[in-house]
Amino acid sequence: MKIACINVDVDPLICYYAIHGIETAGISDDPVYIHGIRRFIELFDKNSVKGTFFITSYGFSEKNSEILREIVHRGHEIADHSFSHNYQLTRLPKDEIFQEIKKNKDFLEKTAKITCKGFRSPGYNSSKELISVLKSVGYTYDSSLFPSISYYLAKWLLIHLKKLSGHESKSIISSFADAFGRYTPEFIDKTVRDTKKEGTFAELPMTTLFPLANIPLIGTSIIAFPSFLIDLMLKISKNRSFINIEAHGIDLCDAGESPHFDPLKGKQPDLAFSLERKMERFQHVIDFYKNNGFEFKTLAEVAEMKLNGKLNS
Repeated sequence: MKIACINVDVDPLICYYAIHGIETAGISDDPVYIHGIRRFIELFDKNSVKGTFFITSYGFSEKNSEILREIVHRGHEIADHSFSHNYQLTRLPKDEIFQEIKKNKDFLEKTAKITCKGFRSPGYNSSKELISVLKSVGYTYDSSLFPSISYYLAKWLLIHLKKLSGHESKSIISSFADAFGRYTPEFIDKTVRDTKKEGTFAELPMTTLFPLANIPLIGTSIIAFPSFLIDLMLKISKNRSFINIEAHGIDLCDAGESPHFDPLKGKQPDLAFSLERKMERFQHVIDFYKNNGFEFKTLAEVAEMKLNGKLNS
């Protein structure tokens, strides 16, 4: 069986301000919540795709939390993306990491009436302490591994360019070791002495392509790359048995639909392209995998298959 997953990181707009060193007092009517999530729901429904939404609940209010219940009603998964999207999460003491995860978990489960199964870390940073916390709260998978040295080098460069320009980015690189790893789902709680013993907690890495460069197949590349390069990446990827495409809520937002996007124009690549192009590109990707025999699943479903020995590595 060949499996494709599309998951959406729903980062509040203030996270993007933080990346670019832009100060803000907060945003009450966040367009990522209002427009981005809804367009992904509509895209998934149109194509009978079940997706996973990684939610950061900081900034959610009763006014916009109804969208969480709609995600569940449409058959999609809600997963944990930390409460405040603190890029320093892995540098916090373990008890503070626990509070950040537990607070988000409690909000999501109470609001959407679901049981969270998985997590993705802000900025894709991870640590042994974080994984230990995730297991302690009952999660069965993590999807923070981003095996892409090209991404981490670009991130390092952006952080330092911002610093030189006088705008301190809140983004960090916890460890360059996070840039390496396998491309297939694997248990990360096997014992060293007994590698034949199956684990109970899976890592579901995001998809990157081309050896050494490891170019990520994510929403930004789907939108921004030339069409010939995207088609090449898709062609190469069809030989994989597991595809995990990460997108962001902002990927399906239009720069002109909210004044809150104005400070990010010229800085955030997701906003440099028309909504029409974005929708066409995502539709093209979905059509490609459907036409090549891939079955779309949520990440929780993939983790469950791995746990039950029904997933080939």
